[in-house]
Amino acid sequence: MKARVLNQASAGVWLYLPQPDANVMEAVRAAAEKCGAGAGMFGPDSAGMRVADILSRADVLPQTEGVLLPEEPVLLMDGFDRAGLDRLLAALREGFAASGLPGIALKAIVTPTNRSWRFDQLVAELKKEHEMMQRKR
Repeated sequence: MKARVLNQASAGVWLYLPQPDANVMEAVRAAAEKCGAGAGMFGPDSAGMRVADILSRADVLPQTEGVLLPEEPVLLMDGFDRAGLDRLLAALREGFAASGLPGIALKAIVTPTNRSWRFDQLVAELKKEHEMMQRKR
């Protein structure tokens, strides 16, 4: 599935799902809406695209050779100030807990640097950081 925007706002969250899951998408959409942000969803067809192209909904052909498809949900957050990000993360925790869904472990704030990365490369970095943080605990 190609990237598609469900709601447009200056700040937004984009949810990667390896397989469609209406419950997870609804929890993310509701949390984003609470914060006045837009929400979009994309899937494996976009994993070889640059992060910037996913966010802009660019109609480009993704790279397919050597692309590792993420097997878990990933959340991209763009355009949030610190207070907005705190509100979003709190709304996500609350929404996922209320619906009995597990949270999304892999989350990234979109930066000028990672905008140019291919999405699957960003996920590889997120996994390394997540594992490092888990070991520290």
